[in-house]
Amino acid sequence: MSIITLTTDWHHRDYYLGALKGRLLSYCPKCQLVDISHKVTNFNIAQAAFILKNAYKHFPKGSLHIVGINSEASEGHPHLALKYDGHYFIGTDNGIFSLMFKNNPEEMVKIENIEQEEEYRNFPELNIFSKVAKHIFQHQSLEGLGSSHEELYRLIPIRAVIQQGTITGRVIYIDSYHNAVTNISRELFQSVRHGRDFEIMVQSNHYIISKINSDYHETPEGEILALFNSAGMLEISINKGRLAELLQLDTNSDVRIKFHDN
Repeated sequence: MSIITLTTDWHHRDYYLGALKGRLLSYCPKCQLVDISHKVTNFNIAQAAFILKNAYKHFPKGSLHIVGINSEASEGHPHLALKYDGHYFIGTDNGIFSLMFKNNPEEMVKIENIEQEEEYRNFPELNIFSKVAKHIFQHQSLEGLGSSHEELYRLIPIRAVIQQGTITGRVIYIDSYHNAVTNISRELFQSVRHGRDFEIMVQSNHYIISKINSDYHETPEGEILALFNSAGMLEISINKGRLAELLQLDTNSDVRIKFHDN
């Protein structure tokens, strides 16, 4: 059974998701539809990219992922179908794929050969993406969908900065538990640490953490902690608390790690 996943910013309230699922099941009655997330902040490409890049790789190869975030095409931002790491993706070349992928896709085409319905022209997921999904579902190929697309539109991700024994990172995602995920990876931390002691400073130096947990429960309930999450990124949390809400953190809040020479 082929899998089609859906990631949108529709929040379940409107008819959009039901209409898209209905059409996909009409076109591909044997497919399995899987919701990755429909609670992406409206038009938030970076948030959607973080969610999808950490989810898609756990699906079987050959799965198809429909990306419904800021999906209207415009000059320089066409609709694309592409193949990456053995997975198929349908979406708009608005920068989201450049944030998701480390390398260039194996195949990439501009969607051109799909008959459109005028009444759905403002609903590309229903009007275009569903028909592209049908084509890929039936043929397991991008051939015939349009011309080759050579270069993705690129957004530059915010990267942690290393300077004078300090890593300065930023919060890039706040999850449903109000944990703050930073752009400081485990690999970066280890490459700079070299066995040294350290202090993680949140909100300038108002909150200081001097250890990395393996689990949340290593720290007493209600206290602040740091660990590397399942995506390999440094996460700041409160054990059974709502850190981002209590500390008024949001995306782009600074988190610094200062290393001390022994």
